[in-house]
Amino acid sequence: MTQIYEKIEDIKIDYELICREVPDFAQFTIREYSEVRMITCSRIFGITVNGVKTDGFVPYADMLNHKRPR
Repeated sequence: MTQIYEKIEDIKIDYELICREVPDFAQFTIREYSEVRMITCSRIFGITVNGVKTDGFVPYADMLNHKRPR
């Protein structure tokens, strides 16, 4: 349960930092920011490129393990 509260606090800190650096960003609520951040984070995968481990933003990749037909 502690990890959940830590993640919520991290998101809040990031949101406030972005709003300080980009004041127009405050037009979005922290709830909107949190929802979009979670959607985006669920599409990031660990990958290796030329022997270097990194992260990649890979929309649709999580759908490759779904069976057809439904």
